[in-house]
Amino acid sequence: MARTGRGVRGRSRWSRVRSPERPYPVLAEPNPADAAPLTEFRFFAVVKTWMDEDIIEATVRNALAQGVEEVYVVDNASTDDTVARAEAAGAVLAECYDTDVFEGRIPQVLMNAVVARTSLACRAPHVWWLYLDSDEFPEGPDGLSLAQYLAGLDRRFRLVGSTYFNHVPDTKPEYLEGFHPIDFQPLCQRFEPARDAPCPQGHWKHPLQRFDRDGLFVASEEGYHSASVRTHVPLLEPAGGIVTHHFQYRDEQRTRDKLAATCGPDSTRTALHQSIGNAGFAKRRKSLDAVYTQRWRDVVGLRNAVEPEGFAPAPWPHMDRTRRWYRPDEVDAARHRWREDAGAGSDPSTR
Repeated sequence: MARTGRGVRGRSRWSRVRSPERPYPVLAEPNPADAAPLTEFRFFAVVKTWMDEDIIEATVRNALAQGVEEVYVVDNASTDDTVARAEAAGAVLAECYDTDVFEGRIPQVLMNAVVARTSLACRAPHVWWLYLDSDEFPEGPDGLSLAQYLAGLDRRFRLVGSTYFNHVPDTKPEYLEGFHPIDFQPLCQRFEPARDAPCPQGHWKHPLQRFDRDGLFVASEEGYHSASVRTHVPLLEPAGGIVTHHFQYRDEQRTRDKLAATCGPDSTRTALHQSIGNAGFAKRRKSLDAVYTQRWRDVVGLRNAVEPEGFAPAPWPHMDRTRRWYRPDEVDAARHRWREDAGAGSDPSTR
């Protein structure tokens, strides 16, 4: 049977419909009760950025709050304060590359290079890596930090998948810089791809991947959806995994401006993606009015196996488990200042 670049008969090679001839690239097993965890490991993060000055400080601080030792940034020549704010939050600029259009494989190659180079240089036998987009905020299950979760994981696992939640705003301010976005956007919906799921658990991404000095290199694939060590050699992940909160819609005007620069009528930044039928950014832009007026059923996106009829967000039920790097009164004070600056006063719509 003829094969194409997208798999058998043109279908994606990570199609959710599997056969013995085309197994999942990732397999899952429960973490055993008598797990044999690593006695020691290093823990780093690498994040790709482009024009993310409003969110990158919080992204870095969240990773550090999850037990990451160092955050490395791979930046696509941002012309705003993305890099400066990342560094001020404690990150290290590892790579800066300049392209006129977005091609996801380029930052992925650079991120893999950062992982390999840094892991080799630190001389540790085992290094866990957290791969991130700038609007992703992962956390461990059941109130654990990521570092605590990894410390109890059997050493057989070199990959960890994530249950993915897309968040949306329903009040103003939609977000204030420096804080965890979940304090402004508790509404969310779980996303599990109806097509092209990279693992049997329906994880959208596998952001935790381990470098072993004496093992095959785990090469993260574009977008950290999956990873590989060799063709047709599946990786093993633990059942369950971690949680990732995704905040793609933040301050309304900033979000509109960035999406206009990303995929607006005068932009060619996503031309390569559009040429192969990838319309993810365009769908996000098309949903702007629906999101910011809370017309959830008009929000368009990738097909979701969890809610095939459309978008129906609900409050995140575990707000008390989310780790912050600030006190509750600090975010309350920031909201109060925003209302005063906006002249909102007693307008109920801004509360």
